[in-house]
Amino acid sequence: MRDLALGLDPGRFAVQVAMPEDDGNVRQEDFEAADVPFHRVDIASGFSLAALRQIRCLAAEVDILHVHGARAALFGRLAAASLGRRRPRIVYTIHGFAAPHYPQPRRGLLLTVEHTLAPLTDRFIAVCHAEREELLAVGLGQPERVGVVWNGIHVGHFRDVQPGRVAWRDAQGISPDALLLTTVCRLHKSRDFNTLLRAFQSVTGACPVAHLLVVGDGPLRPQVEQQISALSLAPQVTLVGWRDDLPTIYAASDIYVLTTWGWEGLPLTVLEAMAAGLPVVATAAGGIPEAVVDGETGLLVAHQDVDALTRALCTLIEHPAQGQAMGDAGRASAERHFTSERMMDETAAIYAELINP
Repeated sequence: MRDLALGLDPGRFAVQVAMPEDDGNVRQEDFEAADVPFHRVDIASGFSLAALRQIRCLAAEVDILHVHGARAALFGRLAAASLGRRRPRIVYTIHGFAAPHYPQPRRGLLLTVEHTLAPLTDRFIAVCHAEREELLAVGLGQPERVGVVWNGIHVGHFRDVQPGRVAWRDAQGISPDALLLTTVCRLHKSRDFNTLLRAFQSVTGACPVAHLLVVGDGPLRPQVEQQISALSLAPQVTLVGWRDDLPTIYAASDIYVLTTWGWEGLPLTVLEAMAAGLPVVATAAGGIPEAVVDGETGLLVAHQDVDALTRALCTLIEHPAQGQAMGDAGRASAERHFTSERMMDETAAIYAELINP
C-alpha cells in the first residue's frame, strides 16, 4: 500500500492514504515526506462509528476506494454503500484470505460478511493465484472480477548492502561465525513458531553454531519467548522486534525461513530475502510456491512438519554451495517477476479500466 501510494504516477492519480497508526512498519511520516495526504482512522480494534463516518466523508470525494485487508474492506465498503449511487469504485486487495481457515462459527460469520459485501466490490485483487482460487472456491466474486497482482518490492534496496555482515552482527551480539537463520514476520497467530522452534532445536544439535534471528513483533511475543525458554534456546535465538534496516539484516543472514499455519498471501519478506540473494526455506502455503520454486530458489516443506523443516535447513547448512546457487536464482527471479514497478503498472491498469470501461 505504501509503495502504491508513493509510486503511482502523480500526473494520473491524486492519492490519499487512510489507515490506523498501529506501531507497524508503515507510518504517517512515510507519506507526509512525499506530500501524500494522510488520514488516521482508528479501525485497528473493534467497530467504530466515528471511523465509519470519517471514511464515508473520504469516500465521497474519490473516484476509487482501494481497501487492503479484511478490516479495511469491511469499513470501506460499508462507508461506500451509504453513499448509494454516488459511491466510488471499490478495489479490494486481499492479503492472505484467512476466513476459510477459522473454525466454526467464526468461519461462517466471516464468510457471510464477505458474501454480503461482495456485490459492492468492483474488483478483487488476489496477491497470488492460490488466493484467487480460494476466493472463487467459496463463491466470492465472478472470475472476471477477481484478478491477480503479485506483490512487488524495490529489488535494488536489497542488493549490495553496506555495512557488511560482521559490523551488523557485532552490534547485535551475534558471532561472526554463526550460521544465521532469519525470519521476518509479525508475531501473530498465522505464524507457526511451534514448528520453527522445535525444528531449530534439532538443527542446533547437528550445527552448534546455528543462530536464529526473529525480526518483528506482535501479540504472540510472550508465547514465543516462553517457548524459547522451555526449549533452552535462549542463547541461540535473538528477538529484535520491528526494524527499519531489513536490507542490512538480510545481508547479515545465511538462510531465510518462514513457517505458517496454513493461510498465506504472498509474503513480502520472502520476496525481499530472494532479492537479497538468500536461499528460502518456507511452508508450502498460499502464494509462497509461486515465488519459491522448490529445489531451485529454496526448499518448501509441508505444514507443521518439524522433521521436514529440520531436514531442509540442515541440507542448506551442510551444502552451502547449493544454498548459494538457490540464492542467486532467487535474486534473478525477484528481478524478473516481483518488482514494485510491475505491481504498480498492473494496479494502475485496473484503476484505468474501472474509470474508463
